[in-house]
Amino acid sequence: MKKEILLILMLLSCSAMQAQNDTNDFGYSEPTETEIGKKLNLWSTQYYIHKFNSGGNIPIVYADSTQSRLYANTCDFCTAALEGTAYVTDSNNNVTVINYAKTGTKEFVDCRKCKKYKNTTKEIVEKLGKALWVKASGYGDGVSNYKLIPFRTIAVDKNYIPYGTVIYIPEVRGQIIELPDGKKVKHDGYFFAGDTGSAIKNNHVDIFTGIYTKNPFPDIIKSNKEKTFDAYIISNQEIISSLEKLHKKTKR
Repeated sequence: MKKEILLILMLLSCSAMQAQNDTNDFGYSEPTETEIGKKLNLWSTQYYIHKFNSGGNIPIVYADSTQSRLYANTCDFCTAALEGTAYVTDSNNNVTVINYAKTGTKEFVDCRKCKKYKNTTKEIVEKLGKALWVKASGYGDGVSNYKLIPFRTIAVDKNYIPYGTVIYIPEVRGQIIELPDGKKVKHDGYFFAGDTGSAIKNNHVDIFTGIYTKNPFPDIIKSNKEKTFDAYIISNQEIISSLEKLHKKTKR
Protein backbone atom coordinates (compact mmCIF):
# COMPACT_ATOMS: atom_id res chain seq x y z
CA MET A 1 0.00 0.00 0.00
CA LYS A 2 2.81 2.40 0.92
CA LYS A 3 4.55 1.60 -2.38
CA GLU A 4 1.36 2.34 -4.33
CA ILE A 5 0.91 5.69 -2.54
CA LEU A 6 4.54 6.57 -3.18
CA LEU A 7 4.17 5.69 -6.86
CA ILE A 8 1.05 7.85 -7.15
CA LEU A 9 2.81 10.80 -5.50
CA MET A 10 5.77 10.42 -7.86
CA LEU A 11 3.48 10.37 -10.90
CA LEU A 12 1.59 13.43 -9.65
CA SER A 13 4.88 15.23 -9.06
CA CYS A 14 6.11 14.41 -12.59
CA SER A 15 2.78 15.51 -14.08
CA ALA A 16 2.91 18.78 -12.16
CA MET A 17 6.48 19.41 -13.30
CA GLN A 18 5.56 18.65 -16.89
CA ALA A 19 2.48 20.91 -16.74
CA GLN A 20 4.55 23.71 -15.26
CA ASN A 21 7.08 23.44 -18.08
CA ASP A 22 4.32 23.31 -20.70
CA THR A 23 3.19 26.75 -19.53
CA ASN A 24 6.58 28.15 -20.49
CA ASP A 25 7.93 29.00 -17.05
CA PHE A 26 11.58 28.90 -18.22
CA GLY A 27 12.38 26.41 -15.49
CA TYR A 28 14.41 23.77 -17.32
CA SER A 29 17.65 22.62 -15.76
CA GLU A 30 21.02 23.16 -17.39
CA PRO A 31 21.67 20.30 -19.86
CA THR A 32 23.97 17.46 -18.91
CA GLU A 33 26.93 16.45 -21.07
CA THR A 34 24.98 13.55 -22.54
CA GLU A 35 22.10 15.86 -23.55
CA ILE A 36 24.33 18.26 -25.47
CA GLY A 37 24.63 17.39 -29.15
CA LYS A 38 25.99 19.16 -32.19
CA LYS A 39 27.66 22.51 -31.62
CA LEU A 40 26.39 25.39 -33.77
CA ASN A 41 27.95 28.75 -34.51
CA LEU A 42 25.06 31.17 -35.03
CA TRP A 43 24.31 34.85 -35.48
CA SER A 44 21.00 36.39 -34.51
CA THR A 45 18.43 39.03 -35.23
CA GLN A 46 15.14 39.71 -33.44
CA TYR A 47 11.52 39.92 -34.58
CA TYR A 48 8.42 41.00 -32.73
CA ILE A 49 4.75 41.89 -33.14
CA HIS A 50 4.17 45.21 -34.87
CA LYS A 51 1.12 47.07 -33.54
CA PHE A 52 -0.71 49.77 -35.47
CA ASN A 53 -4.14 51.30 -36.04
CA SER A 54 -5.98 50.56 -39.26
CA GLY A 55 -5.66 53.60 -41.51
CA GLY A 56 -3.97 54.93 -44.60
CA ASN A 57 -4.81 53.72 -48.10
CA ILE A 58 -2.90 50.45 -48.44
CA PRO A 59 -5.23 47.44 -48.15
CA ILE A 60 -4.41 44.36 -46.12
CA VAL A 61 -5.33 41.54 -48.50
CA TYR A 62 -5.49 37.91 -47.42
CA ALA A 63 -3.70 35.16 -49.33
CA ASP A 64 -7.04 33.81 -50.63
CA SER A 65 -7.63 37.25 -52.25
CA THR A 66 -10.34 38.33 -49.80
CA GLN A 67 -10.26 41.86 -48.42
CA SER A 68 -9.67 42.24 -44.70
CA ARG A 69 -11.18 45.75 -44.55
CA LEU A 70 -8.01 46.77 -42.73
CA TYR A 71 -5.62 49.39 -44.07
CA ALA A 72 -2.10 50.56 -43.37
CA ASN A 73 0.26 53.37 -44.21
CA THR A 74 3.54 52.61 -45.96
CA CYS A 75 5.74 52.16 -42.90
CA ASP A 76 3.18 50.08 -40.97
CA PHE A 77 2.56 47.78 -43.93
CA CYS A 78 6.24 47.19 -44.59
CA THR A 79 7.19 46.77 -40.93
CA ALA A 80 4.37 44.27 -40.40
CA ALA A 81 5.59 42.31 -43.44
CA LEU A 82 9.17 42.37 -42.17
CA GLU A 83 8.28 41.26 -38.63
CA GLY A 84 5.79 38.70 -39.93
CA THR A 85 3.04 39.34 -37.36
CA ALA A 86 0.97 42.41 -36.53
CA TYR A 87 -1.83 43.49 -34.20
CA VAL A 88 -4.15 45.79 -36.15
CA THR A 89 -6.75 47.83 -34.25
CA ASP A 90 -9.78 49.00 -36.24
CA SER A 91 -12.03 52.00 -35.61
CA ASN A 92 -14.17 49.96 -33.19
CA ASN A 93 -11.09 49.04 -31.11
CA ASN A 94 -11.26 45.43 -32.32
CA VAL A 95 -7.84 43.83 -32.71
CA THR A 96 -7.06 41.48 -35.60
CA VAL A 97 -3.90 39.38 -35.58
CA ILE A 98 -2.42 39.03 -39.06
CA ASN A 99 0.47 36.88 -40.23
CA TYR A 100 2.57 37.29 -43.36
CA ALA A 101 1.41 34.43 -45.61
CA LYS A 102 3.33 34.81 -48.86
CA THR A 103 4.64 37.19 -51.48
CA GLY A 104 1.99 37.95 -54.07
CA THR A 105 2.35 39.31 -57.59
CA LYS A 106 0.86 42.76 -57.02
CA GLU A 107 2.94 45.48 -55.39
CA PHE A 108 0.76 47.28 -52.86
CA VAL A 109 3.43 49.76 -51.85
CA ASP A 110 7.03 50.79 -52.53
CA CYS A 111 8.64 50.30 -49.13
CA ARG A 112 11.51 52.60 -50.05
CA LYS A 113 9.06 55.47 -49.54
CA CYS A 114 9.36 54.70 -45.81
CA LYS A 115 12.57 56.29 -44.57
CA LYS A 116 13.67 53.27 -42.52
CA TYR A 117 13.71 51.07 -45.66
CA LYS A 118 15.31 53.59 -48.00
CA ASN A 119 18.62 51.72 -48.07
CA THR A 120 17.17 48.20 -47.92
CA THR A 121 18.00 45.98 -50.89
CA LYS A 122 15.61 46.00 -53.85
CA GLU A 123 14.85 42.28 -53.51
CA ILE A 124 13.70 42.64 -49.90
CA VAL A 125 11.58 45.80 -50.33
CA GLU A 126 9.82 44.30 -53.33
CA LYS A 127 8.87 41.23 -51.29
CA LEU A 128 7.65 43.38 -48.40
CA GLY A 129 5.54 45.52 -50.69
CA LYS A 130 3.79 42.48 -52.20
CA ALA A 131 2.88 40.84 -48.88
CA LEU A 132 -0.33 38.84 -48.58
CA TRP A 133 -1.72 37.90 -45.20
CA VAL A 134 -3.62 35.33 -43.18
CA LYS A 135 -5.66 35.88 -40.06
CA ALA A 136 -4.03 34.37 -36.98
CA SER A 137 -4.53 34.35 -33.21
CA GLY A 138 -2.47 34.72 -30.05
CA TYR A 139 1.04 35.86 -30.94
CA GLY A 140 0.78 34.62 -34.52
CA ASP A 141 1.67 31.44 -36.38
CA GLY A 142 4.96 29.85 -37.32
CA VAL A 143 5.54 26.82 -39.57
CA SER A 144 4.45 23.17 -39.39
CA ASN A 145 1.29 23.99 -37.41
CA TYR A 146 3.34 25.69 -34.69
CA LYS A 147 2.32 28.91 -32.96
CA LEU A 148 4.75 31.60 -31.92
CA ILE A 149 5.80 31.78 -28.27
CA PRO A 150 7.64 34.89 -27.01
CA PHE A 151 11.28 34.28 -26.05
CA ARG A 152 10.99 30.60 -27.03
CA THR A 153 10.41 30.50 -30.79
CA ILE A 154 13.23 31.03 -33.23
CA ALA A 155 13.01 31.29 -37.00
CA VAL A 156 15.55 29.09 -38.76
CA ASP A 157 16.71 27.83 -42.12
CA LYS A 158 15.28 24.29 -42.02
CA ASN A 159 18.21 22.99 -44.04
CA TYR A 160 20.56 24.11 -41.27
CA ILE A 161 18.35 23.59 -38.20
CA PRO A 162 15.31 21.33 -38.80
CA TYR A 163 11.93 22.51 -37.56
CA GLY A 164 11.12 21.08 -34.15
CA THR A 165 14.75 21.20 -33.00
CA VAL A 166 15.52 22.48 -29.50
CA ILE A 167 18.74 24.43 -29.12
CA TYR A 168 20.49 25.65 -25.99
CA ILE A 169 22.32 28.99 -25.86
CA PRO A 170 24.56 29.18 -22.75
CA GLU A 171 24.96 32.97 -22.97
CA VAL A 172 21.20 33.45 -22.54
CA ARG A 173 20.82 31.29 -19.44
CA GLY A 174 20.14 33.43 -16.38
CA GLN A 175 19.35 36.61 -18.31
CA ILE A 176 16.26 38.48 -17.09
CA ILE A 177 13.37 38.79 -19.55
CA GLU A 178 10.01 40.54 -19.23
CA LEU A 179 7.08 38.37 -20.29
CA PRO A 180 3.93 39.78 -21.96
CA ASP A 181 2.11 39.83 -18.61
CA GLY A 182 4.87 42.00 -17.13
CA LYS A 183 6.40 39.21 -15.06
CA LYS A 184 10.20 39.11 -15.01
CA VAL A 185 11.94 35.74 -15.03
CA LYS A 186 15.36 34.25 -15.70
CA HIS A 187 15.64 32.60 -19.09
CA ASP A 188 16.80 28.96 -19.05
CA GLY A 189 18.59 29.16 -22.41
CA TYR A 190 16.34 26.83 -24.44
CA PHE A 191 14.74 27.79 -27.78
CA PHE A 192 12.47 25.97 -30.23
CA ALA A 193 12.82 26.04 -34.02
CA GLY A 194 9.23 26.78 -35.02
CA ASP A 195 9.36 29.46 -37.70
CA THR A 196 11.26 30.64 -40.76
CA GLY A 197 11.65 33.69 -42.98
CA SER A 198 12.85 34.59 -46.44
CA ALA A 199 15.93 36.34 -45.01
CA ILE A 200 16.85 33.46 -42.69
CA LYS A 201 19.66 31.54 -44.33
CA ASN A 202 22.26 29.05 -43.05
CA ASN A 203 23.46 29.89 -39.50
CA HIS A 204 21.20 32.96 -39.12
CA VAL A 205 18.43 32.63 -36.50
CA ASP A 206 15.71 35.14 -35.63
CA ILE A 207 14.47 35.25 -32.02
CA PHE A 208 10.78 36.03 -31.48
CA THR A 209 10.10 38.39 -28.56
CA GLY A 210 6.33 38.90 -28.80
CA ILE A 211 5.28 42.46 -27.93
CA TYR A 212 8.69 43.25 -26.45
CA THR A 213 10.46 45.47 -28.99
CA LYS A 214 13.72 46.22 -27.16
CA ASN A 215 16.73 43.92 -27.47
CA PRO A 216 16.46 41.40 -24.59
CA PHE A 217 19.75 39.64 -25.36
CA PRO A 218 22.33 42.23 -26.47
CA ASP A 219 25.14 39.71 -25.96
CA ILE A 220 23.89 37.59 -28.84
CA ILE A 221 21.37 39.66 -30.86
CA LYS A 222 23.73 41.87 -32.82
CA SER A 223 22.12 41.71 -36.31
CA ASN A 224 25.58 41.14 -37.75
CA LYS A 225 26.63 37.87 -39.36
CA GLU A 226 30.20 38.45 -38.20
CA LYS A 227 29.08 38.52 -34.54
CA THR A 228 28.47 34.85 -33.81
CA PHE A 229 27.87 32.80 -30.66
CA ASP A 230 27.82 29.13 -29.69
CA ALA A 231 24.65 27.07 -29.37
CA TYR A 232 23.98 23.35 -28.99
CA ILE A 233 21.34 20.95 -30.27
CA ILE A 234 19.64 19.28 -27.30
CA SER A 235 18.59 15.62 -27.17
CA ASN A 236 16.56 15.66 -23.91
CA GLN A 237 13.27 14.14 -25.10
CA GLU A 238 11.27 15.51 -22.18
CA ILE A 239 12.25 19.08 -23.02
CA ILE A 240 11.75 18.51 -26.75
CA SER A 241 8.27 17.03 -26.22
CA SER A 242 7.27 19.76 -23.77
CA LEU A 243 8.35 22.64 -26.02
CA GLU A 244 6.74 21.00 -29.03
CA LYS A 245 3.48 20.65 -27.09
CA LEU A 246 3.75 24.30 -26.06
CA HIS A 247 4.10 25.34 -29.71
CA LYS A 248 1.51 23.06 -31.32
CA LYS A 249 -1.70 24.78 -32.34
CA THR A 250 -4.84 23.15 -30.95
CA LYS A 251 -7.22 21.65 -33.48
CA ARG A 252 -10.57 23.38 -33.82
